[in-house]
Amino acid sequence: MSPAHVLEPTYDAIRRRLVTGDWQPGFRLEAARLASLLGVSITPVRDSLNRLTGERLVDAWPNEGFRVPRLEGRELRELIGWHHDLVRLARRDVSHERVAVIQRGHDGIAERTSLLFAALSGDATDIEATWAMGNAAARLGPYRKNEAAILTDVDEELDSIEAAVLGGNDERVGSAIEEYHLRRQSVSDELVRAAREH
Repeated sequence: MSPAHVLEPTYDAIRRRLVTGDWQPGFRLEAARLASLLGVSITPVRDSLNRLTGERLVDAWPNEGFRVPRLEGRELRELIGWHHDLVRLARRDVSHERVAVIQRGHDGIAERTSLLFAALSGDATDIEATWAMGNAAARLGPYRKNEAAILTDVDEELDSIEAAVLGGNDERVGSAIEEYHLRRQSVSDELVRAAREH
C-alpha cells in the first residue's frame, strides 16, 4: 500500500477528473499512463484505482484493467433520481439561517454542478448522505459534461439555483432542485449517447 502522502493526492487527482468528466464512459484508465501524467509511481495509481472501484467510480474488468463506468439510459435516470433523493435528505438537515458558501474556480459544468450541490448540503450532519451525494456526483460527471449539448440554458439554470440558495429562499431552492433533476431524467438517453460520442 502506498504511503498516505502519495496516495491521497493521487486519489484526489483521479477522482477530480472523474467529477469533471475528463474521461468518457468506457474510457480505459491505464495505470502506467496515469502514473506518468501525475508524476508518481504506478503503485499509488493502482491503489487509487482499486479504491475508486470499491466506491463504484471506476469499473475493473478482468484482463482489461480499469475503465470509467458506462451507464445505460435507465441506469442514468436512476442515478439522477438517487442524487435528487440524497440532496433532499442532506438539505433537510441544513441550518436554514446560514448562507451557503459556493466555491469558485470550477473546471467546467460538471464540477460547477458538483460544487453547487455540495454547497446546498454543506453543513448537513448526515455524513452518510453527504458522502453518498458526492459519490453520485462523481459518477454523474461524464454525463453532466455534455448537458449543454442536449439542454438549453444550463448555465442560467445553475445561476438561478445559486441565486435562490444565496437568497435563502428554501421553497424556490426545493422546486429548482426538483426541476433540475426532472429535466435531466427526461433526456438521460441523449446524455448517455452524447457521453459515448465524445
